[in-house]
Amino acid sequence: MRYDDTLVGAVAVVFAVLSFTIAIGPWSSPYRLRTILAVSDRFGKPAARGVWLAVAIASLMAGIAILSGVRPSYAEPAGSHSMRR
Repeated sequence: MRYDDTLVGAVAVVFAVLSFTIAIGPWSSPYRLRTILAVSDRFGKPAARGVWLAVAIASLMAGIAILSGVRPSYAEPAGSHSMRR
């Protein structure tokens, strides 16, 4: 695993934890973001909390996938090019 994969995966996991704490916490300032505010105005604060929770789950899944080294079949890490003829 490359160091940049570790960095990106760790940032994704940290963002997942932050999003989860926003979803369950008592803070009101993260709910002033334009998209979250639109969801809150239209569907209510529980739906906005659901959006934060969905962001947390998606970020956690992405972080775990990056840290696990999961890649699409067509992707190769830089520097691992094989000599194909």
